[in-house]
Amino acid sequence: MTPGRRRTLVVMLAMTLVPLSATAQPLLLELMQRYGVVLPGRGIEGAFDEGMEPSVAVTPGALAGPLAMLSTATGKDQIAAAYAFGILAGRSGRAAAPAELTSAGHALLQLVNSGDRRARIAGARVAGRVFAVAFDLAALDLRPPGLGAALFALLNQSNDTEQLAAMDALGLTRDATAVSALTERYSFYRNAGRRALAGGALEALARIGDPTTTDLVRLLVNDRWAEGSDATALAAAFARQRLLKDGSIAVIQQALGDRSLWAQARGYLAELGAPVP
Repeated sequence: MTPGRRRTLVVMLAMTLVPLSATAQPLLLELMQRYGVVLPGRGIEGAFDEGMEPSVAVTPGALAGPLAMLSTATGKDQIAAAYAFGILAGRSGRAAAPAELTSAGHALLQLVNSGDRRARIAGARVAGRVFAVAFDLAALDLRPPGLGAALFALLNQSNDTEQLAAMDALGLTRDATAVSALTERYSFYRNAGRRALAGGALEALARIGDPTTTDLVRLLVNDRWAEGSDATALAAAFARQRLLKDGSIAVIQQALGDRSLWAQARGYLAELGAPVP
């Protein structure tokens, strides 16, 4: 039996055996501990927020439990399973088998289309991470059919956090069809004084890396709006380094000393291929 076939069977078996009860989240917590994931005060979701990664190599079958819960649990258990899967699968789903990514993609799509706001946000954020496309690779669309449309629908929700989650996922997956909408959003948010949302749109545009965005980012070089010590200013530095390579990486590295920006800065450095402390 090939390793890929063996791993697929492990996933299928686990989906029939994992109990989905009040013990579901403790099972996830035990799994996090087994693979050396440091959990902050906010638990699994907090670990996802801070970009925590396993310190122990993820072995075949490790994702079977979270995948089973993601596919069949409901409510808080399902959301916790989504974040656990995102942590263990890693950026671009590097620790997941193709069959696991396919199953997760369908389950995450259901979350993004959910009637529950927290589920929609979790689905978008985890999908963005596990289907992220590295900057040194062609922007291939590995997402499940329908996920892009679901993210655009989420972008049109009135809630700021949902819009940010949608922009994050569209940027991480480098969805070129989103450039026009994100550019319009960036201008609208800036003019409306919605700084955090403008930063989210700018960050997404920088990740996609469309040539039309380069001219927009050049305007930030002498723009006081891009200055400061908040998350939006750091997003502007990321955009400048990503598209202009103008030495703004020093600003990102300096932000590692700010606890409120630490996770954001580490994420940017990883994306840019720079050393991450």
